[in-house]
Amino acid sequence: MIRSLVNWPRRNFLKGSMAGIAAASASMLPGNAQAQGRKPTTFILVHGSWHWGGCFTIVANDLATRGYAVATPDLATHGYDLTAPGAVASMEQYVQPAASILEKSSGPVVLVGHSMGGTVCTYLGEKYPDKISSLVYLAAFMCPNGKSANDYLFAKDYAPLAKELFQVVTGDPLGVRLDLSKPAFVKEAFYADCDDHFFKIAAQNVIPVTPDAPNKYLSNTTAGRFGRIPRYYIETEHDRAIPIEIQRKMQNDVPGSKVITMSTSHSPFFSAPGRLAEHLAGIAS
Repeated sequence: MIRSLVNWPRRNFLKGSMAGIAAASASMLPGNAQAQGRKPTTFILVHGSWHWGGCFTIVANDLATRGYAVATPDLATHGYDLTAPGAVASMEQYVQPAASILEKSSGPVVLVGHSMGGTVCTYLGEKYPDKISSLVYLAAFMCPNGKSANDYLFAKDYAPLAKELFQVVTGDPLGVRLDLSKPAFVKEAFYADCDDHFFKIAAQNVIPVTPDAPNKYLSNTTAGRFGRIPRYYIETEHDRAIPIEIQRKMQNDVPGSKVITMSTSHSPFFSAPGRLAEHLAGIAS
């Protein structure tokens, strides 16, 4: 049985359902990789909007059994990070939990960003090209220079393809939230092929997030930094949060990624964690 974390004011974990990376974080952080005979490559798995690092628990544990060091940080305003949604002043502040792990990594890092976590990949890829061996966009926003995730989200062709998403995203002074009073729409948008067990976990743990960074962050990359890092795009064919048409538009707008296709909805870390881990291990090898 997978153990749960203790309750925390920001999230109410379901007992006996979802393990926390935190309990094993000391042995999975990059600085300990060589000391424990692990492979030199470290994975940093970055969650998307409303989510938390622990959504990658099963994938992270799979990668750890393959010998990789794995870190799953909570970005500012997410998970255990107590930053208020309205207090994020910059992209630098938003990404700091992931950046601090990257800065301390002594070996190559595969940086994986899910959904809005793709903007984190782009930002950190430009800032730390010598630290990152591969950038992996997992059903993620991959924006060209001068464009933001909002430029795609509010384009006229997005809403008709993601009707369920726009039914459940609401904003107020406390942040952007998912309307969990509409569970059918939330499930269809994010977890359509996930069983009820994982949908319940997600519904207990998604929280309001900042409406500013990363949504409004304008990509600012150069060929000599971001452009020299090998990139992979793992697309999800049955996605209703970032529909496949939008994913492929971003692949065309930022050419050069090697594409891996998964026949899943938006959250393969819940619906197909073994296959996802296999793909990620293949990228690192």
